[in-house]
Amino acid sequence: MAHSQYADKNDLKTYLGLSGSGQDTNLDNALNGASRQIDKITDRYFYQDESVNARYYNPTNQFTLFVDDISTTTGLVVKLDTTDDGSHEKTLTLDTDFILKPLNPQPYEVSDTDYKAPYTELQILSSRSSERFDPLIMKNVKIEAKFGYPAVPEAIKQATLLQATRLFKRKDTPFNVFGNEATGTQELFSKFDPDAKMLIKGYIKRTL
Repeated sequence: MAHSQYADKNDLKTYLGLSGSGQDTNLDNALNGASRQIDKITDRYFYQDESVNARYYNPTNQFTLFVDDISTTTGLVVKLDTTDDGSHEKTLTLDTDFILKPLNPQPYEVSDTDYKAPYTELQILSSRSSERFDPLIMKNVKIEAKFGYPAVPEAIKQATLLQATRLFKRKDTPFNVFGNEATGTQELFSKFDPDAKMLIKGYIKRTL
């Protein structure tokens, strides 16, 4: 699966005041690098899987399971291995055996289309279901889903443009400094853009 760029190349050209295709390779490299840096800092990615994928989880208790970003309930299947044989023979039912959290995902708008932030938690409905997660069974939970974000938030796009600009201009500073002997030099382009960092701050995954 190809990793997505979080900003459009034409938008970056406009941002840099460029035209034509002479710098397309450098621009693509900058956008790819910036997008992957954002992935690493936030510990998540901001595109939706093209198809349903399976992931396995080890629960820490019987009722709550924190998971990777689940983009949509379409195609979602949650199964348990109840016999510790790797078969995952028990299928759980959404809103009967478990619910997804947050209950009210944060909405956001992209190009006049409303999206909701992904789900990050499964909660067993102990009052309705007898099913439980089993922390003693490795890979107890199998989740088949489209992971990621349904669309790239505007803040992530803007952060990508800022950081891609920094990476693109890095080619003009081979010694990683900006300025001259008369005005002084400053290390600049090796660091993550501070304004971009503020834009993505609210998207950094919180770990327990």
